[in-house]
Amino acid sequence: MSLLRLGRRKDKKDELRKVLGDYNLPSFPGAVMQVLQTIRDPQASAGSVAEVLAVDPGLSVRVLRVANSPVFSPVRKVENLAQAVALVGLTELESLVLSMSVRSSLPTDAADGYDFSRFWLASARRGFVARALASILCPAWESESFTAGLLQDMALPFLAHQRSKDYGPVLREWHSTDVRLYDLERKAFGWDHAEVGAWICGEWDLPDSITSAIGGHHPKEGAAECPASVALSACLREAEERPGVDDFIELAASRYQIDRERAGEIIESAFQRAEEFTRLLG
Repeated sequence: MSLLRLGRRKDKKDELRKVLGDYNLPSFPGAVMQVLQTIRDPQASAGSVAEVLAVDPGLSVRVLRVANSPVFSPVRKVENLAQAVALVGLTELESLVLSMSVRSSLPTDAADGYDFSRFWLASARRGFVARALASILCPAWESESFTAGLLQDMALPFLAHQRSKDYGPVLREWHSTDVRLYDLERKAFGWDHAEVGAWICGEWDLPDSITSAIGGHHPKEGAAECPASVALSACLREAEERPGVDDFIELAASRYQIDRERAGEIIESAFQRAEEFTRLLG
């Protein structure tokens, strides 16, 4: 790693410490990191990945459960990890493993303005919307769009717990008004959850493409480049009375010429799949 990159990483770590205080982020389990390294190996096979995946029984069970779900619609029941890896595919499996691992690292206790079940369902909706949009706008980025869409607000649980006194009121205002969250954050703190999310990605050594998409999913000067599929999915909110669906349909039509009826179908399908996905992962 170059000295310049080391310096940038230290700066981001310092910024993250300023925002979260003395809080220590949970580390990814060693078995998970080994699975991800094996998946990224050009010589990887379904058998070799399954062998490493089997070291983590909890992760193995969740992968099998997802492989047998309507998300992948297998012709017959998937009974072992090698079959699951072959069905899901290495690129898709990397997204699943990342998503499952991040989910297990997030705080789940309620905090002012934060409810985990509501947060995770909204995250899953963004992930499936982003994937559907990528199939239209950038097919080569479908899997990464799902991961970045799902994890784009990953900083919220940590901020809600570590800064409950000043961040909780911001979340409550976001849920009860039409003001965008990052506008409220920039006004109150000078930073936003997209920046903090990117810093967390750096701490966890997530792929650069995912880190950039998370850091740039809200348009602002100096933001990292973000695929349109992920940026559009950011219109969706947690509050059911203000889900952001109308904003999404309007932007999809005006910016990317996606028929409004088609955009509505994307929302309906994604919301259904998100319900199943969150049920599977808990």
